[in-house]
Amino acid sequence: MSRSERIRPMRAALVTGALIGALALAGCGAGKISQTADQQAAVSGANLTTQHIEIRNAEIEFPVGGSQRLAAYTAGASAPVTMSIANDDDLPDRLVSASSPIAGTVRITGDTQIAPHGALSASTTPGGVVGNLGSPIEITLEGLRQDIGPGLGYPLTLVFERAGSVTVELPMGNADNLVPGESGSAGSGGTGGSGGSGGH
Repeated sequence: MSRSERIRPMRAALVTGALIGALALAGCGAGKISQTADQQAAVSGANLTTQHIEIRNAEIEFPVGGSQRLAAYTAGASAPVTMSIANDDDLPDRLVSASSPIAGTVRITGDTQIAPHGALSASTTPGGVVGNLGSPIEITLEGLRQDIGPGLGYPLTLVFERAGSVTVELPMGNADNLVPGESGSAGSGGTGGSGGSGGH
């Protein structure tokens, strides 16, 4: 047997071994779910569509002076909610009430009538959110029953005249230009709500 004839079977064996190894590695990851599969981007709020109502970028507004590692709002405080509520229908609807198990009451101020193909923008910023689209209203969680902070979702149920009840899980919004663990201003409380207090 020549030298070249001996080398060919060795090369074939090496190639076969490499293929088997690659398949084994691929099999190790089969059926597993990546750690990030269920994680949501922290930069946007919750989105939900039910019947003709579309809720976009719903979140609890991050307080001025809040901490990303501690409670952003403490029990007893008030926390403002931001979101856009659109009515994708040829008939008007109205937001009539709201409730949450984490708050004593949910206060809504402003005209909550939603015109056909119109929208409401809940925000503590004049003119609302989402590019100032929609009629501005304010939604505030008052008398919080617990400390709340980043990293969790908090249920809010909205009741509409025509669309009925809709429950959305509110994440905590991001603090702009805030280094984790540092306060944006000296430890005082939430924006837009009476009695709001942030973590130190």
